[in-house]
Amino acid sequence: MTTSPRSGRRFVGPGERFELVDHIGSGGFGDVWLARDGMLGREVALKFLALERLAGSRPDPVRVPQIRDRFARESLIAAKIDSPYVARIYDCHMGNETPFLVMEYVDGEPLSAHVGITPLPLARTCRWSSQIAQGLAAAHDQNVVHRDIKPGNVLVRETDSDVRIVDFGLSRFIDATETRSAAGTPLYMSPERCRAEPGDERSDLYSLGCVMYEMVTGWPPFGDTRADPIALAQAHQDKAPTPPRAQVPGVPSVLNTLIMDLLAKDPQQRPHNARAVVHAIKEVERDLNASGADRRIEGPAPDPSASVTDNGFEDQLSAAELAVRRLTWKHGQNHALVITARMELADLTGHSGDVRGAAELYDRLGRDCSAWFGPGHGRTLDAFEGMARWVSARSREIH
Repeated sequence: MTTSPRSGRRFVGPGERFELVDHIGSGGFGDVWLARDGMLGREVALKFLALERLAGSRPDPVRVPQIRDRFARESLIAAKIDSPYVARIYDCHMGNETPFLVMEYVDGEPLSAHVGITPLPLARTCRWSSQIAQGLAAAHDQNVVHRDIKPGNVLVRETDSDVRIVDFGLSRFIDATETRSAAGTPLYMSPERCRAEPGDERSDLYSLGCVMYEMVTGWPPFGDTRADPIALAQAHQDKAPTPPRAQVPGVPSVLNTLIMDLLAKDPQQRPHNARAVVHAIKEVERDLNASGADRRIEGPAPDPSASVTDNGFEDQLSAAELAVRRLTWKHGQNHALVITARMELADLTGHSGDVRGAAELYDRLGRDCSAWFGPGHGRTLDAFEGMARWVSARSREIH
């Protein structure tokens, strides 16, 4: 087959092995489709190479084969990454048709759907940041640098709320094929990448710092999606970010220090590698667990029968978040069981040591209940009462 999937054909690959099921999205690289592997009977994601766009309107006859060869090489390198937190590459099909990657299909939504509104609970920030760092460590072990770590390239699985990093190797491929500028996203780009330098593993760590900053504050360290890319690049190179603790009270000092270290302008001043970041996040989690263990706050106590790992409340929080999603899917957002589950998640978040996160979860629930049932409804009042309880606990903690 030599036809693009957009022509209406529903099968691609050797022997029409892959059935196209749904068009997931498009980007500078090309189209992404959910497909069914007819041979292995599993769902996969197919990422098609936008060969014509990358080659230009008047491509050199030599350029197209070069792009295809580079695509195959970068795919082979990225496929060597072995981590539960990196979306796997199963195959790369060149043939005579539009080249495409066969990748693990991640049933979930990007991290960008979770950030950019309000700060995330600290326990969730630590969990997802640690998983991203572990994925980066596995990639860096294979000398693979992502070069475009951002919330849109981190997917959160629906089934277990674990993350998967996607698009490893594609930024380096675009760097080699595009001549205008280095690949990357200005909101999360390291100073050296803003200067169109190749960068290394510590460039990924800077981008991780930008993502973590957004998790704990609700916005990136510099600007927003409407900001001028040139101004953003200048800020990354010259401007010192405001410490997260100065933006949002309640950010632990050790987490604040880690994020600021990741955002150092000089790569030599950032953490040595991704595993050092994982270790630092464990220190943050230990501090949170220790402070949470000493608190005695009115409200539902954590389930003593729940599984608790060395990370304290991590498994309980993950199970509570999953329960909220499953109940929402089954009953709808405003069902009593969903509201109760959200309250339990908020209280568990507070008991884990994240008092600020508990208050914010209750506040969000109160606003939702007010919209659904009215400001004077019992569920609305219960939610705001829960928020007030944790706000009071936070005030006692500060003073």
